[in-house]
Amino acid sequence: MEVRMTDSPGDFVALNVEIVKIEAYLENSGWVTINETSKEINILDLTNGAEVTIASATTVQPGTYTKLKVTFSGENSLTFNGGSGQNTVNLSFGGGFSGNVEVPIHCTVTTGVTSSILLDFNVGSSIAQAGGGFTMNPVIVEIADPSTGVQGNISGTEKAAVTLSNGSYNASTFTNVNGYFLIKGVPDGTYQMKIEAKAQGEILASQKSIQNVTITKGQIKSMGSIQI
Repeated sequence: MEVRMTDSPGDFVALNVEIVKIEAYLENSGWVTINETSKEINILDLTNGAEVTIASATTVQPGTYTKLKVTFSGENSLTFNGGSGQNTVNLSFGGGFSGNVEVPIHCTVTTGVTSSILLDFNVGSSIAQAGGGFTMNPVIVEIADPSTGVQGNISGTEKAAVTLSNGSYNASTFTNVNGYFLIKGVPDGTYQMKIEAKAQGEILASQKSIQNVTITKGQIKSMGSIQI
């Protein structure tokens, strides 16, 4: 079994986390340890198709696995742009969060076949600002269909946020240094795409909406080059 992670980013510079244990729940049996070697990750490195393997085991018992448990240490930090430049702060856990996140999954392991699970860490929903500081309560979901989504290039700005929504589902990302964006794991359907360009100092410079973006199951739709 292989467990990989990617990111739905937030508007920060870096989110460094330490994962110390990964477990999977075998139906009608219980929790199985997949990995307990600590791994430090900058979650914001995992945008636009970038992924990292956070656990791998070759001797996992065959069967149906329905949950993953991801355990974080208390050594996590956030870097963001402030009025006087970049600031890095230590992150405490949000209220009610003990360091363990249980993620529903659908994974069948067969002898001799590698099963792969792709997780999405939603930074924007995981970080909260309160009392002049920040807390982390990780929001992680399985990307069940990474072969369905949308990609493109934004020109006319150094940085842009791209949001895809249709009332029942929404996802977002930021362009990379070349203006490229990729959102995958999107249910098929028709969406509105909103692009918000950021100027120096994180000020909203301009925005653009594209209606009737049709996503087809099993395809990564190309939006080509979009000028803003």
